[in-house]
Amino acid sequence: MTEFYISSTKYSIQERQTKKHGKVYDVVFRVVTPDGIEKQKRLSGYTTKALAKQAYAEFVTERCELVKNNPLKKRDPGKEIPTVGELIRQYIASLGNQNKESSIYDKRNIYDLFVIPKYGNTKITALTKDELYRWQDDLWATRNPRTGEYYSYAYLSKVRTFFGTLLAWAESRYGYENHLPEVQKPKRRAPKKEMRFWTREQFEKFISAVDDPMYHCLFSMLFLTGRRFGEVTALTPADVRQESIRWAKSITRKTIDDTPYKVTTTKADKSQDVEICPAMRCELAKYTPQEPFFFGGDKPLLDKTVTAAFGRYCTTAGMEPIRLHDLRHSFVSMLIHLGANYMVVADMIGDKPEQVMKTYGHLYDSDKHAIMSQIV
Repeated sequence: MTEFYISSTKYSIQERQTKKHGKVYDVVFRVVTPDGIEKQKRLSGYTTKALAKQAYAEFVTERCELVKNNPLKKRDPGKEIPTVGELIRQYIASLGNQNKESSIYDKRNIYDLFVIPKYGNTKITALTKDELYRWQDDLWATRNPRTGEYYSYAYLSKVRTFFGTLLAWAESRYGYENHLPEVQKPKRRAPKKEMRFWTREQFEKFISAVDDPMYHCLFSMLFLTGRRFGEVTALTPADVRQESIRWAKSITRKTIDDTPYKVTTTKADKSQDVEICPAMRCELAKYTPQEPFFFGGDKPLLDKTVTAAFGRYCTTAGMEPIRLHDLRHSFVSMLIHLGANYMVVADMIGDKPEQVMKTYGHLYDSDKHAIMSQIV
C-alpha cells in the first residue's frame, strides 16, 4: 500500500552535531500524503552520507509512489476546501529552503498560539473580512498568560503579519482570497518604551565590579563591539584576531528538530572582518580563550545564565539594570555621540543603515544640551 507520493527525486543531506554520536547526517526531501498534504520528510541520525543516501533510496522504493504532479493539485478546490490547519502544515513544510530555522520556529509557534486554536478546523473560505476583524479584536484584547499583561504592540503586529503571510501564500498558491489587507490595523494604544543605554562612564562603573575573567571579557565585547548576543557566543578562537573579529555566524536555540542549539549565519547573512578598538584589544589580551567556543568551552553560553550573571553584577556595582541587549544600543549611541555616520555604524554592528537611523539614533544628554545652547 502506498504511504506517500513523490513528484521529485531531489533530496538534501544535512550535517549536525549530537552529544551521543558526534557528527551525524539527516536526509530531507518532500512527500505528499494520500490525502494530498505536502510536507517535508526527514530521515535522521546516520553516521555517514552513504548510509543516509541508502536510507533515502530504501524509503522511496518501499513506501512511495512516483507521480508527475502533486495529487492535491488535481483535486477540484470547489468540492474539497482545505482547513486553515491543513494549509498551515503545507505552508510550514514549504519553508524549508526559504526561511532560516529560527524564522520557521517563530511562525510555527505563533500559529500554534493564535491561529490553530481558533481556526485549525475552519475552512479557509470562512475567513471573511468580518471574521478576520473579530479575530483581530480578540487578539488585541489577549493577555500574556505568564505575565497577565497585554502583549506589546510590536508582538501583536508580528502575529498579524505572520497570519497575513500565510493567507497571502494560500491566495497565491490556491486562489483563496486573502481579506486581511481589508482589515484596518489598530493604532498603537501606548507610547513606545524609551530605549535604555549606558554611557561609557556608566559601563566602566559596572565592569569594575565584574570579577570573573570570562564575564569581564564577554560583557566588554558586547559593549565595545555592539554585536548581538548570539554572534558573540558563536565565536571560536579562530574568529578572534589581534586587531579584528570575524563575524560570520550566530547561535540559535529556536530549532525545529529538538536539538538544544544550532550554529547558523548572522541575522544579516553577512560574513565580515570588523576592526576592534584599543580597549577591546587590551581586554582580549587578558583573557584565555576557551575551546571550541571562545566563551563557554564545550557548548555556547545560555542566554538565561548570562542574563542572571549580568543582573548580579549590576546589583554589585550599584547600577540600575538594563537589558543585556541594551549594551548593543549603548555601543551605537556611543558611536553616534563620537560623530560616526550611520553607514559606518551599520557596518560595525552588522545592520542596515536605515535600521540604525530608525532604531538606534539616540543622543546623549550632553549632545542635546550642546545643540540647544546654540539656539540664541
